Amino acid sequence: MKRSTKLRSEAPRAKAYDGDAFVNHFAHRGAREIIVMDSSGRPMRSTVSQRRSYAYASHLYALATMARNVVRDLDPSNDVTFMRLRATRQEVHISINQDFIVVVIQRLRKHKENH
Repeated sequence: MKRSTKLRSEAPRAKAYDGDAFVNHFAHRGAREIIVMDSSGRPMRSTVSQRRSYAYASHLYALATMARNVVRDLDPSNDVTFMRLRATRQEVHISINQDFIVVVIQRLRKHKENH
């Protein structure tokens, strides 16, 4: 019985979003992952696996909804349109619209500390 092995010289498989101007715009700015969700939080398009897309979508949609409710409770004339979350290694940018939600996860660049 022969085992099939992948040759390292094979070209990487093309992804569905290769050559997409929207993805390329964010990619050269350090974006790691992009997820576009509909207004109910279901991923419509993503640059990551389906499993990871749904994991991010479920958590970030809940967070965006809670933030939107808090702002509206404080002042009904205001609304959340953009959120930025920063961790030690990455930033999460969430743009909220009536029709869709765009999530961009960006890796942070290391800065040299001046002593």
